[in-house]
Amino acid sequence: MNLKLSAAGIAFAASMALPAAPQMDLGRLAAAPHTQTLGPDAAESINYLTAPPERIREVVPALKGLRPEAGQEALPEILAGVAKTIAAVLPRLPNLVSKEEIFHFQGKRDAAAAGGLANLQPWSREFKYLILSHHGADGNTTIEELRTDAKGHSADGAGQFTAPRGYGFAYQWLFFSAANQEDFRFRLLGQQEKDGRKTWAVAFAQDPARVRNPALFQSEGKVAPFYYQGVLWVDRGSFDIVRLRTDLLTPLPELHLRQMTTEVAFRSVPIHGFDAVFWLPSEVSIASDQGGGLAEESHRYSDYHLFHTDTRIIPEP
Repeated sequence: MNLKLSAAGIAFAASMALPAAPQMDLGRLAAAPHTQTLGPDAAESINYLTAPPERIREVVPALKGLRPEAGQEALPEILAGVAKTIAAVLPRLPNLVSKEEIFHFQGKRDAAAAGGLANLQPWSREFKYLILSHHGADGNTTIEELRTDAKGHSADGAGQFTAPRGYGFAYQWLFFSAANQEDFRFRLLGQQEKDGRKTWAVAFAQDPARVRNPALFQSEGKVAPFYYQGVLWVDRGSFDIVRLRTDLLTPLPELHLRQMTTEVAFRSVPIHGFDAVFWLPSEVSIASDQGGGLAEESHRYSDYHLFHTDTRIIPEP
């Protein structure tokens, strides 16, 4: 069974080219007031593989309470456990659908910049979020992510004012399959109580020399490859990934991208009518800064259930 998946296939991507803002109903936003979860930081000036743990904790507040680990002896067992868990889950993963609520907020910026005051408008939308698992006869499994609106239309079109800015995070955990681990270097940071679980905190960074298909960032008609670093929290008993944070390994000056941070929280989800429990995204926070103020997007997931393929997805014209 081949679990290799290219980073380009599981990338977060963003498009900050926005047209003028339509009139928005802010009722849903008022019901869920925004509290900034990922503030501006200096992640681009720090290397998670070499920086002192206390410096990493300054940049990653989610590491509060970390008990540093001096040695790396446990790291091979942790990575092998994560890879084994992924190898056991992926072939059984069915097609799933959930309710997705997205809240988008843009920090203060120059009103004369591209997009003008439109970029300051908060917005919220609700989608059906689909995770489609394609199991090949040769043992390969690929995962596809889709969104549809209430009418069944695809909702991933670039350029729409309320189009989601991030995608691919539903299966970022595949970064750490046995085949994909070779693209990364790892460092055990220590132990931590996280989301009610005893976890290992492990730093990681892609090795650009090893990554043949890097992730891509798209903005204003331009595309550039980028590389990840970050932290994952691994359950010490089950080796499930409890939480995952990614940052840029280095900024993208050609696209003015200073920061791009994602944090994904996973939870155990039993699927009705399917004798299995899966760790699936429950909340995702995405923050990016292209020099015009911090843009933050929050995704919340609920009501996961089996997706029946007789449902028709209508492409955008």
